[in-house]
Amino acid sequence: MQESYILALYTSGGRKQLKNNKIINTEWLEESCNNSLQRAKMRKNIKRQQAARIRFLIMFFVVFSIIMPKIFIENYNNLFFNKLANKNIQIPKDISFFNQAEYSIANNGDFLDTKFIDEVDTKNSLMKAPVLNWKMYNLTNQLKYLAAAYPQLETGIFIWDYNTGGYVDINGDKIFPTASIIKLPVLFQIFRRSEKGLINLNDKISLTNYYITGGSGSLQYSPLGTKHTYRHLAALMIQESDNTATNMLLSSVGGMNELDREIKNWGLKSTSLSNWLPDLDGTNVSTPREMGTLLYNIGNTNLLSIKTRAEIVDIMSHVRNNRLIQAGLPADAGFIHKTGDIGTMLGDAGVVALPDGRKYVIVIMVKRPWNSFAAKEFIIEASKITYNSYVTQNQ
Repeated sequence: MQESYILALYTSGGRKQLKNNKIINTEWLEESCNNSLQRAKMRKNIKRQQAARIRFLIMFFVVFSIIMPKIFIENYNNLFFNKLANKNIQIPKDISFFNQAEYSIANNGDFLDTKFIDEVDTKNSLMKAPVLNWKMYNLTNQLKYLAAAYPQLETGIFIWDYNTGGYVDINGDKIFPTASIIKLPVLFQIFRRSEKGLINLNDKISLTNYYITGGSGSLQYSPLGTKHTYRHLAALMIQESDNTATNMLLSSVGGMNELDREIKNWGLKSTSLSNWLPDLDGTNVSTPREMGTLLYNIGNTNLLSIKTRAEIVDIMSHVRNNRLIQAGLPADAGFIHKTGDIGTMLGDAGVVALPDGRKYVIVIMVKRPWNSFAAKEFIIEASKITYNSYVTQNQ
């Protein structure tokens, strides 16, 4: 009875009944006590349920924001891309991509078994510009006709033939956002600094919060403090278009301003790198012709050594995104390249090698309505038209 009396004090009804020492109804007191105990149990149950919900939410957050994205990224490319984007190009580390002619470039000026043609006046730049011998009018008109069928797109195309110097230039000097194609100058600079002895490609960089960024690439999900070699980061940057790897490399070569100055020294006056990756606003820019010039200079003996050029081509021959220019090529065509993809721009830049030995640089850059699928269709069709024009020439 005493316990019931005390418990009743803690109920609102009990306090009213006990006011002025008026409490006579013991049945009511017992009932009030029981109700208080039930409410106390209910409150305990509610607290346990709330604690269980919190634990569940924490586990859900850990699994789906940390563990699952990492597993997904690691397996996504295996599920949806070919693990080896171009099985026709197999490049051992100790030889070059130049068709068993390691020293013919230095001795004969050959690139990919093709004479390396360059302009004489290159006194103010490190990179050589390809000689534009003759305009490929038939191919140019076909590509212009294709572009007219996509009025919502703003397209730029530069194509150059290694064997003849023939070219296509459709808005070739127009400035476009580069998206991840800007990673090609970063790749060049890493290997140039390696040749100068400024970095060792086998040295390692630690992953810190400073470098981590969103967008493409799995490195952002790696544990902080993990170390990666320059060589491994370069492969991730090009093959998986890893933005975190790019920022790590970009920082190691002096940052954006330093690389931008170096790009100008190369002679690429319209190419500018002014933002860390991912550059979703499209502030990093270039032109189709300048990106074509950069690709052409993979064969420049004054810019890169034969061994370095071989390693660059090896990296570029295993790009996992095979859905743009490569999607318009047959399986037996060789291809090295780098793609770029942001909401307002889609592009691809590379070198195509035909089975008969002919080769051409091809750069396609497209400004588009936000994430318009039409840009992808255009690039694939332009690639098919270009390749087929070479096939018909040989018939």
